Amino acid sequence: MKKSVGDSADEAGGESGGMGKETPAALLTTLVARIPEPAFVADEEATIVAANDPFGELFGRASDAIVGESLPSLFPSVTCETVASAADGSDEPITARCGDESESWIELTVERHRSNGRTRFLVVGHEVTAHRERERELDWYRRLVEAMGDGVYTLDESFAVETVDDTVAALTGRDREDLVGSDADVLAADSTVERVAQLREQLLDGDREDVTLTGELEVADGERLPAETRFSAFERADGAQQTVGVVRDISDRQQFARTLEALQKSTRRLLHAKTTDEVATIITETASDVLDVPGATVYLFDRAENVLRPAAVDDASTTDEQPATVGPDEGLIWDVFVDDEGVTLGTGDMYRPLDDHGVLSVRAPTSEQNGRTRELVDLLADTARAALARVDRETVLREREAERRHQNEELRQLKQVNAIIRRVDRALVEAETREEIEQAVCDELTESQWVTFAWLGRCENASVEPRTWDGRPEGFLETVSTSAVGDGGTPAVQTARSGEPTVVPAIADNLRGEHWRTEAISRNFQSAISVPLRYDDFLYGVLTVYADQADRFGETLQSVFVELGESIANAIRELESRKRRLTDSVVELDLSLSAPDCLPVQLARRFDCAVTCSGVVPSDDRTRLFLRIPDRDLAAVSEYVEGVPNVESVSSISDDGVYEVVVGGPTVPRTVVEQGARLGTLEATATGIELVVHLSAETNVRTFVEQLASRYADVQLDARREKATRHWRKSGTRAALEERLTDRQLEVLRTAYLSGFFEWPRETTGEEVASMLDITQPTVNRHLRVSERKLLDLVFGDV
Repeated sequence: MKKSVGDSADEAGGESGGMGKETPAALLTTLVARIPEPAFVADEEATIVAANDPFGELFGRASDAIVGESLPSLFPSVTCETVASAADGSDEPITARCGDESESWIELTVERHRSNGRTRFLVVGHEVTAHRERERELDWYRRLVEAMGDGVYTLDESFAVETVDDTVAALTGRDREDLVGSDADVLAADSTVERVAQLREQLLDGDREDVTLTGELEVADGERLPAETRFSAFERADGAQQTVGVVRDISDRQQFARTLEALQKSTRRLLHAKTTDEVATIITETASDVLDVPGATVYLFDRAENVLRPAAVDDASTTDEQPATVGPDEGLIWDVFVDDEGVTLGTGDMYRPLDDHGVLSVRAPTSEQNGRTRELVDLLADTARAALARVDRETVLREREAERRHQNEELRQLKQVNAIIRRVDRALVEAETREEIEQAVCDELTESQWVTFAWLGRCENASVEPRTWDGRPEGFLETVSTSAVGDGGTPAVQTARSGEPTVVPAIADNLRGEHWRTEAISRNFQSAISVPLRYDDFLYGVLTVYADQADRFGETLQSVFVELGESIANAIRELESRKRRLTDSVVELDLSLSAPDCLPVQLARRFDCAVTCSGVVPSDDRTRLFLRIPDRDLAAVSEYVEGVPNVESVSSISDDGVYEVVVGGPTVPRTVVEQGARLGTLEATATGIELVVHLSAETNVRTFVEQLASRYADVQLDARREKATRHWRKSGTRAALEERLTDRQLEVLRTAYLSGFFEWPRETTGEEVASMLDITQPTVNRHLRVSERKLLDLVFGDV
C-alpha cells in the first residue's frame, strides 16, 4: 500500500490532524530527506527551505544548492497561490514543467504544516514525463481523427458495438446509446452484411490483422450512405480481443470520381479540335455541363491587337451582359494573364491563366460545391492549356506543310516559266522585226500547260490595240472593250492606264460587276496578269496572260512576268535602235524641248549665255558631256557645278571654253543616243534646248518624238530633212569600226577625240584623259593603240 505524505509525517512523530498541523522544522527537514521521491519544503512565500537529493537531481544540482530558490524559478507555472490552493484540498495535483526549456514534467502533492508559528508546505513530486507525453500523443491522435472527419468505434469479442464517437452517430443518424451494445451489422447495409461476417471471422481467427471494406451504411431514415470502413484487431491487457474500426463517408469521393470520369470523357473531344476557338467552346461547355460552374468564359490572346478576346462564353450564364475585350492594365483578367498566376476571389470567382494563350474564368460556385470543385476547375485549366498548346503546334505544322507545298508548287511553276523565258529570250535575240518579237512571246507562253491565252497590245489612241495573241481566245478580244478611258476595264486596260502590273487572282469575284469577267469565265479564264512593256518612261505595249486556275500568279511569278515585260521592251528598243543606225541615208530632225533641270540649261541660265554640246560619251551609269561655255573661267564654272546634284567632276579641255563634265543620271544628250539617234548639235539657253539629231531613214519619226516627249516637256519637231550619208552604211568605216571595238575601247577613243587629244598641239594629254575616265594612263594608251590599229586595218587591210 502506497504511503501518503501524511502517513510519513505521523511515523516521524508529528501531530496528525487537519490543515496546518504543527510540525517542527527539523522534523520536516528529516522527513524530506527520508522520502525516496523528489521532495522539498517551501515557506509561504514559495521559497525552498529544504530539499532532498532526488529533487536536486531533477535540475542537475545538489539539494543544498537549491535551498533559497523560489518555486517560480524552478517551476515557471507554479506560484504561491497554486501551492496554497493545492494544500487547501484541491482535487487536482499540480503538474509543472521543470524549468523553461526542460522536457521533464512532475506532478506535485502539497500538504500545509505549521512550524514555530510559520506556514510550511511539504511537497512531494512524482515524475510524469512519460505519462504526459503519452497523453499528448493520444490528444494529437484524437485531434487528428476529429480533423479527418472519420468516425471511430470499437467492437468486443462478440462483435458487438462497445463504443462509438459522435461522428459515427451523426453518419448513421442514430443516438450513441442506441448503437452501443448492438451487433456490428447495424453499421452495414444488407448488401454488405455477409461480407462483414466473413471479415469478422478472419479477424477472430487471426488470419488478417486489418481489413478494409467499401460499401454502404444504412442510416436511420432508410437511406444508404457510401462508406469505407477499416477494421483492426488487437488484444487488451486482460487478454480479451477487441476490434477498432474507422468509418469514412465517401460520398464526396465517389461524386468526385464520377465527375472526373465525366470530365475525362468530355475533354476527349479536345483531341479532335482543330482551332483554338473550338478548344475554348469545349472548355466552357465542360465547365457548365460537367462541373456545374456558372459563367465560364475563355479569353484568347490576340497577338496582333495585344488584347484578350472572349472566344467562348457559357450559354447558361445568368446575366445577359457579354464579356468585353480586355486590354493591357484593364483589370484582374489582364493581370492574371501577364503574371501567369491564378486568382480565387473571396466571392468564389476563379481566374486561371492558360499560359500565353489566354485566361479561363468562372463565377462563384454554388453553395453545394466545395474545394473539390476548385480542384476540378484547376484540372480543366490544365487540360485547356495542353489542348491549346497542341492546337498551336499542329497549326504551325499545318502552316509549314502548306507553305512547303506552296513553295514546291511555285518552284515547279518557276522551272516551267524559266524554261519559257529562255525560249522567249532566244526568240527575242533571233527576231528581226517587232512583229516577230510580239508573236514569239505569245507563242512560247501558250506552249506551257498553265497558260490558256496570251495576247500583246499596243497603246494607241487611248486604247489597247491587240497586235498578236495565241491560245484559246474564242473571240474574247472582240467581245470586251479595250478603251483606256474611264475606270475599271480588263487587266490590259488597267495596266495601260496606270503603267503598273495588274493581277486578278480570281476572275469569278465580282462576276456581275464587270462585263469582261463574265466573258472570261465563260472561256474558263480563272486568273490573269498584265504587265507593261516599258523602257525608261516609254510604254511600248502591254502583255496579258490568262490561266485556267485561280491564284495561278503568286508573288514569284508576278516578279518573273514583270522582268519578262522589261526584257521585251528592251528587245524592241534595241531592235529599233539598230534600224536607226544601220542605213545608207539619214533623216535629220530639228527639235526643241524644255528641260529646266538638264545641266546645259542650268549653266546657260546661271551664266546668261548659250551653252553648246559638242559630244557625248555614255557609260554604265554616268554621261561624259563636252560643253562649250564661252568667256567663263574654270573656277567660276567649278564653283557653280559643285552645288548641282549628280555632277561628279568638271575640267577644262581648251582655252576657248570647252569643258568635260561627268554627270550621273539622265541627260538630254544621253537620251537621244540611247533612242538610237546620233547627236548633231545641241544648244541650250535659259529657256530651253534646240538640237539637231540624225535618224536612219527607216526609223519611225513619230515614235522617236513620242519617246522623247515621254521624258521631257514641250517637245517640238521644227524641221525634217532627208540626207545621204556614207559613213553610216553597214559597210561604212564608222559602222565597221564600232562593230570591232569594245564598249570600253570606243568610250576611250571618243573621249580622247572630243577632248582634243589628237589635235596639234594636243589640247589634253594621255594622263588627263586617264584622269577623266578614272583609269591609269597605261590603260588609256593600250586602248588607244588597239583602237588605232583596228582603224588602220579597216583602211589598209586590203592593200
